[in-house]
Amino acid sequence: MKPTLLPFALFLFWRTTAALPVPSVADSQHGDDPYTTPLYCQNTAYNISQLDSYLCGDQRLGPTSLPKRLPLDPLTDFYDRLGGLCPGEFLDAWWNSTIKWWNYPDFQGFVLSDAGVPIQGNVTLVKGTLIDRFGGPGGDFVSPAGSPYMQRALPPMNLNTPDEDPQAHFNYHLYRVLKPLTVTSGPIAPWFGQPGNGVQYHLPQSVGALVVAEILEREDPDNLIIGF
Repeated sequence: MKPTLLPFALFLFWRTTAALPVPSVADSQHGDDPYTTPLYCQNTAYNISQLDSYLCGDQRLGPTSLPKRLPLDPLTDFYDRLGGLCPGEFLDAWWNSTIKWWNYPDFQGFVLSDAGVPIQGNVTLVKGTLIDRFGGPGGDFVSPAGSPYMQRALPPMNLNTPDEDPQAHFNYHLYRVLKPLTVTSGPIAPWFGQPGNGVQYHLPQSVGALVVAEILEREDPDNLIIGF
């Protein structure tokens, strides 16, 4: 049975039928662009030598350019990495300068019920299911393959291509489930200026460990296009 790519297919349909938004100033190219000047980038780790790589030359703000080709282009359409804020305001809101890391949500990022309880439950992913993540193999959170980035409520830094794995463009990894895998599933809380409300799966082990155990296998991201 072929794996279901419903989130990706629906998003492609939405992308081709929705009106295009005004481009975010945060995603404009530098050069004469005022949005990459020290004034716009104040209160960031502004580095002119890194403007080709990162917004404001600050890796926390993600890559200068977002994906422009399939399969990742539609995943970041309509994505405003700063949630309407200036770069410095975004970092003030979400970066913890004491621990030098992001302020992540409580309850592992699950949406809370009116009673303040995480909305989550166990789900078994069957053989052939495709899942993905914007992050390295040490993490233990994934989503249904093709989920829009803004629904994942991740910081823009997760889009940086890792130096140790330059073939993982925009830090994107696609996996196929080889054996039934029980995960904790639930809706994603809005965070980092993003709407969230996508679906996340909390794995019982890291992605890397599950690959070693031959429960998951890494797939070519282009398989999202051809659908096998």
